Amino acid sequence: MGVRNVILITVDSLRYDRTLGMPDSATRAPTLNRLAEEFVSFDQAVANGPNTPSSFPTILTGTHPLMYGGYRYLDEQRPFLSETFRDAGWTTVGYHSNPHLGPEKNYNHGFDTFNDGGEDDDDAWTLKNFVDERLDPDGLLYKLLRRGYHMFQMTADTSAYVRAPEITDRATRWLDEEWDGDQPFFMWLHYMDVHYPFTPPDEHLEKQGLETLSTRRKANLNGMMQENPEELTDDDVADLLSLYDGEIRLVDETIERLLDDLETRGILDDTAIVVTADHGEAFGEHDRFGHHPYLYDELLRVPLIIRAPGLTNERVDEQVSLIDLGPTMFDLVDIETPERMQGVSRAPCISSTTMGTDLDAPVGGEEMALCTGRGGKTLASRTDRWKCFWRTADGVIELYDLMNDPDELEDVSDHHPAVVDEHKTQMQTYLDEADATDITLPEVDESEAVKQRLEDLGYKQ
Repeated sequence: MGVRNVILITVDSLRYDRTLGMPDSATRAPTLNRLAEEFVSFDQAVANGPNTPSSFPTILTGTHPLMYGGYRYLDEQRPFLSETFRDAGWTTVGYHSNPHLGPEKNYNHGFDTFNDGGEDDDDAWTLKNFVDERLDPDGLLYKLLRRGYHMFQMTADTSAYVRAPEITDRATRWLDEEWDGDQPFFMWLHYMDVHYPFTPPDEHLEKQGLETLSTRRKANLNGMMQENPEELTDDDVADLLSLYDGEIRLVDETIERLLDDLETRGILDDTAIVVTADHGEAFGEHDRFGHHPYLYDELLRVPLIIRAPGLTNERVDEQVSLIDLGPTMFDLVDIETPERMQGVSRAPCISSTTMGTDLDAPVGGEEMALCTGRGGKTLASRTDRWKCFWRTADGVIELYDLMNDPDELEDVSDHHPAVVDEHKTQMQTYLDEADATDITLPEVDESEAVKQRLEDLGYKQ
């Protein structure tokens, strides 16, 4: 049986290690671990940016973030996945609620149906806006009232985003009410729950044998993570990770429910499911919390799982990056990959009667993953062995030996000048290619509602 439909599931802020890479990963993500064991998991998948704005242009267009004028707006010269699917005769559908990915930045391009949760009202914003506009952000009263906002948000069951179960409900309603049951579809679902603030229902902690936390404790932890992370104790970090794990379990169960729905409809066996994340999350590594524009692996390594007809279990150790998603999905359904896409299909890495590929066939394409931070002021290039950072503004170079120093703690650039030169050459080529496609982008006019939603997610405006 061939692939008739494709569903791309992206999970915001989902780290690889806590999802698939630890002995107890199956307790927090049993569904994803089962999929990884039964189908294909790329265990060295790398995002091309450390946050949503820098990563998603690559995921949804197969081009590096700095191309075509940069990533503050997606120019229509980029080869959108949605547009390629639609031009091939597929219906295209997208549901998410990340304010970075709205129509004002052209993320709706190529989608027949697109809902970014922007119509949802949140009364909790009123309190937060008053606090943000009237008080000194470094003052004690500001911090106390912000904690009050977190408390209100949790007790009133409000959220900075649409929860994963509701995103899934919208998708299944589309299948009920809009889909004709015959035309193939490409669906993109983005789940925000693993993103700060971490407010999982207690049941998702209890299922992992984790201690539940009071509403006040949750509010204080989320507030400290944003306002004064340097004061977090080891116990605080452990509790934050428990909340994070609870959100992972919620999303994992939502994905299981989606799979069950597709099976009930009789379309699971001819639908390809691709699950990945736009970036990870830091919990004190390199003295950072959240996902600031730094290019360490706690932010770049993400899960990548493909469930599709004809695929058997493969754990692929070869490094890939998310720029390869588009070409790989097009191979699944025999759609020609647009020439402007910069990734390569990873079909040769996996055994598939659908694609008729040879597991031992050469993959081709660049071995080096290129990653962008700070609007191009910081670049990184990564191989299985090496990670090289380049601060383009002042020329500072760092090199890490991932084989012997996976936590990226010791800069060894002085000891391996030839490796540095090779990586810097690749990064300079990337910058030259970006310059060659440089264009003037339109101004992005974000509404007050979008700005409020971004602030609610921890982004300072």
